[in-house]
Amino acid sequence: MWCDGGFKALAIADAHGNGRELSPNALRLYGACAIRNAEQVKLLTTQHPEARAELVEWGLITPDAAGVVPAVRDPKGALQRRFDDVLEAAEKQVALLRALPELSAQLTQAYDAVQLRIPGGASVYLDDQAVVNARLQDVVGGARREILAAQPGGPRDQALLDVAAPRDAAALDRGVVLRTVYRDTVRDHGPTAAFAQTMSTRGPGRSAQYRTMPGKFERMIIVDRETAVVPDYLVEGSPPHAAWLITDPAAVVMLARAFEETWRRARPWMGQLRKRRGDMRESIGVAGSGLDGVRTTRRQREIMRNLCEGAQQATVARRLGVSERKLAEEVADLKALWGVSTMNSLIFQYAQSPDCRVDDSAPADGPAGAEYEKTA
Repeated sequence: MWCDGGFKALAIADAHGNGRELSPNALRLYGACAIRNAEQVKLLTTQHPEARAELVEWGLITPDAAGVVPAVRDPKGALQRRFDDVLEAAEKQVALLRALPELSAQLTQAYDAVQLRIPGGASVYLDDQAVVNARLQDVVGGARREILAAQPGGPRDQALLDVAAPRDAAALDRGVVLRTVYRDTVRDHGPTAAFAQTMSTRGPGRSAQYRTMPGKFERMIIVDRETAVVPDYLVEGSPPHAAWLITDPAAVVMLARAFEETWRRARPWMGQLRKRRGDMRESIGVAGSGLDGVRTTRRQREIMRNLCEGAQQATVARRLGVSERKLAEEVADLKALWGVSTMNSLIFQYAQSPDCRVDDSAPADGPAGAEYEKTA
């Protein structure tokens, strides 16, 4: 329609259904072609070559050679053809939408057929490291509220950090809370420390939270308190990184409670490196500990950990393979070391000391964190 020297814009979807209008420049060019204004046609074609391509695509002008004023075509026929194209594309999209439920059912059936599940339960066995990492990417990538991760395997190698960085950053950008507990040896590992420092000081926006803990604890990843991934302790002869994907609400809630207890006992960490000088061996003064002020040997700390758990001395003696008399002598030495006379005072002093934070799960000989986390 001609109006004020030009055409009103036509809001007609193209054949791909993207709602694109015929541009004002294309409409002006169509008007110039209609009145055979060669000068205006040349000007518009030179300044806006895409306008001519639009008219040809819509079938509104003949694709004549350059320099010739194209002949206009009846817009009713052109628009009818356009209408037919759009309608055909829409019908194909509707047909695809109708087919999706059946396609989903077929794909799900094929997928479920190869999953090992506990009868009557909501757990899926994953027996390959690549599969475990792929499922973790899916689960973590779909997190809406919270990711809880306990990673006891020590420092993470650079390849895994490179995978984790964009994935974790994307989750934080979505507003997801991300909390991770690492084994204490990560405080001695440059790449893991740099990763934690970067992720815990992001801004603006949400940052990740990290804590570390000496000794061993259970590996787990919990997403939105709805899905958990844990190591396999069920299948005999399973590979080292086999895992179970758990969606049973009761099991996931219990795992989340276990994580919260681990988190409570762990120490906050924002990626600060700790200079490690080695560990005490068999006597005080022989090679310092990685923590200033450590006074105990590895064996003495093992005794104290057992006592702190509430184990009786007879039980501790059996665990260490010594007589009760021998253990009593070693406990007496520990009391003398801290200048106390009662078991309660000994446990209190140990709990307040840097000895309590030494990570004896690391190899006694060799670099800290020789064990590497293998799960992204």
